[in-house]
Amino acid sequence: MNRALFGSLVAISATDSSRGVSSLAGAGEPLEPVVVGRRNSLPPASPIFKPIVPSKLNGLGARHGLHHQAPTNGNGMTNDRPVELSKRTTEAKESLKKAQIVCFDVDSTIITEEGIDELAQFCGKGSEVAALTKEAMGGSMTFQEALKRRLDIIKPSQRQIREFLKTHPSIISAGVKELIEQLRKNNAEIFLISGGFDCLIEPVADALEIPLCNLYANRLFFNYNGSYAGFDTTQPTSRSGGKGEAIKQIRSVMAGGVGTGADKVVAMIGDGMTDLEACPPANMFIGYGGNAVREEVQKRATYYVTNFADLLW
Repeated sequence: MNRALFGSLVAISATDSSRGVSSLAGAGEPLEPVVVGRRNSLPPASPIFKPIVPSKLNGLGARHGLHHQAPTNGNGMTNDRPVELSKRTTEAKESLKKAQIVCFDVDSTIITEEGIDELAQFCGKGSEVAALTKEAMGGSMTFQEALKRRLDIIKPSQRQIREFLKTHPSIISAGVKELIEQLRKNNAEIFLISGGFDCLIEPVADALEIPLCNLYANRLFFNYNGSYAGFDTTQPTSRSGGKGEAIKQIRSVMAGGVGTGADKVVAMIGDGMTDLEACPPANMFIGYGGNAVREEVQKRATYYVTNFADLLW
């Protein structure tokens, strides 16, 4: 029987009730879970924090104790999206103050890149995946089908993912750390909800001190020899509407598993349509265009910012 094991790189999804437990996946045959370590790989390179562009911080540094230096990685990383794309930033800031739960998208929001595209490029499948992504954006397939087809092209092995993590540290968007610190001081609980893969997002969560139980993302399966074996289709983020489903689960967890936690004010922040469509059940959506501007999202969002510094108070 061709059994597959959750790779030791793969963090346990936040939707699991038992943390630190992985599962064996057989050919249609459920097996008892086995306990595995959180990671069994060389530690990945630390994510790079992208500084806020200084002009956006006039007066903010003194009030919040923020200190930013010019980028040292040689590629001039600053947030320079046109400010005219922003919408109702003052109202967004005031609304965010009321949020008790703040959910962030990851790719092109918390980090500057799209993880699956970067992984595809690293595995030598960049052009093929880009072509499929373009086709999927035309609405010719479901989110889960598009995810499956892209992964079937990439077929990332555990070894490739380890090397990718070591050599391609994520770049964390300008102002994210400061915003999260501010939200925590305001007693908000922070979650990451991503259509990407938890094994790629773990280092980012660590860098931002977000516990893995607050991470909702997709999980990869690997065979015992480390080759790619598929992905977990039971995760809500693996299908259309999944981010809204994840928010419902978060509400339930925050309510102690009883009721819907309807009294909790939830904010969703992200760059894409899947983030926009998660409101409702989220009470508010703030579009973010600091890394990539999705025209339809910018058009439909009530609030839209191009720099996280705009949300600092």
